[in-house]
Amino acid sequence: MRESIKNRFILVLIITVITGNMLFCTSGFAVGESGISSLSASYSSGKVTVNGTTLEDVLAVAVLLYDTDGSTLLRMETFGVNEGSFSAQISISLPSGTYTVKAADYNGGLYATTSFTYTSSSGGGTPGTPTPTPPPTYTANLTEAGDQGAGTIIPVTVDTKTATGTADLEEKNAVELFTGSGVISMPSIPGVSSYQVEMPSDVLSNTQGTGMLTLSSDVGDIVIPDNMLSANPEAEGKKASITIGQADKAELTQEEKAAVGERPLIQLALALDGEVAEWNNPNAPVTVSIPYTPSLEELNNPENIIIWYLDGRGELICIPNGRYNPDLGTVTFSTTHFSLYAIGYNTVVFSDVSPDAWYAKAVDFISARKITSGTGGGKYSPTYKLTRGEFIVMLMRAYGIAPDANPTDNFSDAGNNNFTNYLAAAKRLGISNGIGNNLFGTDNYVTRQEMFTMLYNALKVINMLPESKEAFAGKPLSSYSDADEIHSYAREAMKLLVETGTIVGSDGKLSPKETTTRAQMAQVLYNLLTR
Repeated sequence: MRESIKNRFILVLIITVITGNMLFCTSGFAVGESGISSLSASYSSGKVTVNGTTLEDVLAVAVLLYDTDGSTLLRMETFGVNEGSFSAQISISLPSGTYTVKAADYNGGLYATTSFTYTSSSGGGTPGTPTPTPPPTYTANLTEAGDQGAGTIIPVTVDTKTATGTADLEEKNAVELFTGSGVISMPSIPGVSSYQVEMPSDVLSNTQGTGMLTLSSDVGDIVIPDNMLSANPEAEGKKASITIGQADKAELTQEEKAAVGERPLIQLALALDGEVAEWNNPNAPVTVSIPYTPSLEELNNPENIIIWYLDGRGELICIPNGRYNPDLGTVTFSTTHFSLYAIGYNTVVFSDVSPDAWYAKAVDFISARKITSGTGGGKYSPTYKLTRGEFIVMLMRAYGIAPDANPTDNFSDAGNNNFTNYLAAAKRLGISNGIGNNLFGTDNYVTRQEMFTMLYNALKVINMLPESKEAFAGKPLSSYSDADEIHSYAREAMKLLVETGTIVGSDGKLSPKETTTRAQMAQVLYNLLTR
């Protein structure tokens, strides 16, 4: 039977086709019975794939590929048949178009015909080989304060392994940004959760601390002072990298996870020549702003939105100056050391503080930040007069000034209670010299001039004395009718605090010798810390 079928085919032609620089030889077959039952073809990644089925006695097939005109032969190849089917690939580069494929029993017979259409996604390049899509490029914009233009553009390098975008500042650009209170605006990059800026460390070692720049990103903004590394001599001559990024909550303790919840957790980090380095400089605080959308409850009680510092030992430490800014939609805080920081929400209720009291928000604010824990029994005692011992604890907690752990020198009336170690630190730092004879006067009620003098001294110690700003401009000290009643030791302090609008009087008076209630003190700290 096989021999009789073969005898029915007549070889009619051997055709030589030259296409480009390629020579093709092919056979043509006379009309007869087709050995191909089905045929299909497609093209991808530089290869034509042909699939088909055959009659039982077909052992091999000839496959012919024709150009888009349907008559110019591009390639002919022979493929074996296995149990009545074949699958073949022809490697060839093709431009966009519709191509014809024919196949027949290698020993003769009618052609089966099919076609396929290929559209190149590259729109050009090597025919049949799509041009790889280049990875996206990103740039950061450098602007100085007051700039109206687009600023300088620098590239941002993306490390997909660490999900970090990096802007590398040359020394010239860095110096200009610090001088002009500039901003590095990082782009939003899919898959990136940390942003960092690199620069020569010497740019960050200005002992005067006169300049600053802001690294701005989706994760948050960080304002960097140019004296940040002034206390790090080992940083000299190295490349400094400052990073703000989202941190992994999986590493938190159960207590930390409960306190943070679904709120943002960020990591602030410093590296020198690529090596992680510790940073702690009390004279160069950085300011951080984290985008945040409060819940309805939080929005109704923004005083309770706080910042937790996670010290790495599972302890949650509240940053007193952390607060929500509704105008910017951010939670902002200042810190002098890098670590993990999280937005939190902490509510403390006192039975003797009515929600509609004039001091209620202030008490909520300072209690949420653990500046005060009240007077015991769930009470705050807002009308009680404030003692000097109570005041010094609240003041130092408000500004994150730590008590001395093992004091070697203290006031003789420091005793052994909750303010003992705070008094030792206050004496050592010069926040208070006491009332004479090495006495602090812990149980004396604090007067307004005493309070503002210790406040002034504390702000001086942490380099945060207020400056005159138009929005907070105060009055001259002489404009108050009782200015002459201010004691000489308090005059410098009250002059600065009055003229910067930090403190204000009532009915044209400052009342320097009057005592202060706990409610009044809460309001003073609230006004200062939210300024």
